[in-house]
Amino acid sequence: MVLRWLTRCAVAWLLLGLNVAAAQKCWSPQMASFYDRDVQGREYKFWLEVDRIARMPDPERASQIPHVYRDIFADLYKRFYALDNWMMVFVGPLDGYEKSRTPEEQMKGGMQPGYSNMFAQRISLMLFSAYPQQTEPLILQDLRSPDPGAISRGLNVAGRMQESVLPSLFDELQKISFSDGQCSDEALMTLIVYSVRPLANYRPSGPGKSFTPSSKAPGLIPLLVPRFQKEPQRYVGALMELLPYAPAPKDLLADLNSKDTNFRQYALSALSVSRDLLPTAYILKLAANRDPKMRGWSITLGFQKRRQDFDQLKPAMAKLLDDPEWDIRRSAALQFAARQDPICAATLLQLLKEVYRTGQSGDFYQLAPEADYIAHQKFGFDSGTQPGPLHNERNDAALKRYASWVRSRN
Repeated sequence: MVLRWLTRCAVAWLLLGLNVAAAQKCWSPQMASFYDRDVQGREYKFWLEVDRIARMPDPERASQIPHVYRDIFADLYKRFYALDNWMMVFVGPLDGYEKSRTPEEQMKGGMQPGYSNMFAQRISLMLFSAYPQQTEPLILQDLRSPDPGAISRGLNVAGRMQESVLPSLFDELQKISFSDGQCSDEALMTLIVYSVRPLANYRPSGPGKSFTPSSKAPGLIPLLVPRFQKEPQRYVGALMELLPYAPAPKDLLADLNSKDTNFRQYALSALSVSRDLLPTAYILKLAANRDPKMRGWSITLGFQKRRQDFDQLKPAMAKLLDDPEWDIRRSAALQFAARQDPICAATLLQLLKEVYRTGQSGDFYQLAPEADYIAHQKFGFDSGTQPGPLHNERNDAALKRYASWVRSRN
């Protein structure tokens, strides 16, 4: 489960420009074939075995952790299947696990290939989380190994732990993360997951309680900023995970004035999630920038829900409703519409007419509900969920009714 989670995290970072050098590529699991019956049979036996261990009394369960780690999980995590669906795999909690359905009972429902692997991995990880003292030395042994496969396995399990439970993993993960060696990028992702994200099954201990990230996590920011300045695409994702919990570093704020537009965009990406909001004056400066990318960033930052200065920003944001760039007008209109502010009504009408004329159905059906929303009424636009042409009598009439409403406001 953790490796799939980390994979999704890696994909998100790639969308922000993360670029992992080939020389630093870590070992990763391989896609398995649905037709390998020998492998599937072995995985089913592993499922039976970890299920049996999870039903043992506490002292016996604890003694089995090295066996689960080295003999079962070490084999299972090497594979994944094309149709893996971890949301469908429920195994816990460990307390009361003996009352859950057995693998034999679940297989009667017609289980797809690959689910045995997922169930066995999920139960293994549940056991590791329940017995951190037994799991910790096994993880550390893997992380300190020269074998990339062992390091990968250690990272996989470490990402399922929390710094508050196993604080000794932090230094080892940090060492690998900043080694610039094999698995350093994967180790950095794992370190952040382990430090600032609650486990999937996290439950607050009481009313008003919430997950508290590691107090050590902000200390990673000054180590990352110099690396970000050299390779922004590689480290922007890590900073975005950490900055919600720390003040914006002065060196990073200075990067907002870089003459390199691409670099400034990476800096804006990181600082857009910072605990400290960017100053009003800076957003106003972005809104007036000649570069449309910068004006677009002013919309992203200016409409942040946690800002308390929107009254000061609103006039500049409203000017963007008449921006020469179509994407800027669209973005500003959608943001004002989300606030149910009719100031965007005329721009929204222009956009709707344009996409209706040009047949851009996706944009039309995104914008049309916003017209209803800002006006607190239904104009009768087609929902777009039924098959049929975009141009039809219903949309023609709805556009005319909306245009009439816009004119009535003037």
